[in-house]
Amino acid sequence: MRFIFFLFVVISFHANSQTLVKELKKKSFGNYKGVIESYHYIADTVTIQVEASPIEISLDKKFISITVGKITKRGSYVVLFKGSDYYLIDAFFEGDVLTERIVVNDKKKTLLREGIHPQPNTTLSKTKGR
Repeated sequence: MRFIFFLFVVISFHANSQTLVKELKKKSFGNYKGVIESYHYIADTVTIQVEASPIEISLDKKFISITVGKITKRGSYVVLFKGSDYYLIDAFFEGDVLTERIVVNDKKKTLLREGIHPQPNTTLSKTKGR
């Protein structure tokens, strides 16, 4: 009986470390900048070299916008869960079939954008001013 009680207590504390939330904290909002490193794309038998591109992601209470080079897209996002010092979000953009997976780290003031294959993952740093 004690083992079951102990197991219940341990699971309860572990469940609190990763909880579902509906929105980001205000300090997570703002602009993040970085660079998508260059990468190779293989199409059939041809290898295409894609040069590095600047990327900027802007988060506010209801919307997200991503600018890669000269292309900007705007959409919405959903917070999937909150870890001890980060949020995992999925971003949705009109006309895109896939979602963008983003990890916001409040402690380090960074944002990790998981690249859609073959793009590499990119770490962006929060800019001052917000």
